[in-house]
Amino acid sequence: MQDLVEFMDNEGTRIKKLAREKTTYGMIFGICTGLAFAAAVWGIDGYSLSRVHALFPWLKFGLGAVICTVLGGLAGRIAAWLDKVYAAVLIWLVTSAIFAWLSLEIPFQMAPTLTLWLKPELKGLLQFPYYPDFQSRLDVVLVWTLILSFIVSLLQLPMSESAVFSVSVFGKLMPLIISAILMIIAGRVVDSFNNDPFRNAITSMDSAIQFKLEHQGKQTDPQIVSELQRSPLNEVDNLVSRSYRLVVSNYDASLGEVYVLVEFGNTPVNCLTVYGQPAFCDKVSAAAP
Repeated sequence: MQDLVEFMDNEGTRIKKLAREKTTYGMIFGICTGLAFAAAVWGIDGYSLSRVHALFPWLKFGLGAVICTVLGGLAGRIAAWLDKVYAAVLIWLVTSAIFAWLSLEIPFQMAPTLTLWLKPELKGLLQFPYYPDFQSRLDVVLVWTLILSFIVSLLQLPMSESAVFSVSVFGKLMPLIISAILMIIAGRVVDSFNNDPFRNAITSMDSAIQFKLEHQGKQTDPQIVSELQRSPLNEVDNLVSRSYRLVVSNYDASLGEVYVLVEFGNTPVNCLTVYGQPAFCDKVSAAAP
């Protein structure tokens, strides 16, 4: 009888330990899923912006990584704790809907607000309207993210269980890799919709400024002379310097026309880009108080 009691106690302890391991792995699964989505949507964007004199290039990724890893970790942990496929599907669909909402909220609302908090002298120079047309952008990224998250939700519980019992590193990492790949695919689609127009505008303005700087005083080549004559920076030629930062300041509903604010030292210049091509630049008045 005592042996039976000891066996039941040991079995109960083993089951509790296994449940804890599954829950812990579920949280890690969710963290990796959320981080992969954030890296695909804002991480690659941040790296690209950091190479072209953008102001606070990693700001969106910092916000997105923190929020998405926390939400992903909670979703994975709760799904593992409930240990029901239908529950995991529901939890991940809700979480992915929040991810899709963040894909617009961060670049169009949160990041600009935090930028103004970090650099209050830009108040009055940055205008980030939220157009009704953006709903169609949200619909597209929502559908795409829901599809990929649905696959992730179906895979979490069976893959996590096999990973918990696996004795190999590969077996434990494989579910994390698969979920990360799926969310990276979703994230790259989201990035192309929401970040690409801003990134192209900033990159093109940086290229125009660099070309201007590299060929100042070297106007012997007729082709270079011709390109300099068409430079969007001609109206602010005396302000162009090697010390500058770029940030999106305004845009239209289609994101075809994007204004880029260039800070040459402490002097702000507003430049219009049309579908990623610089058009013209004008010096702007002092920021509103």
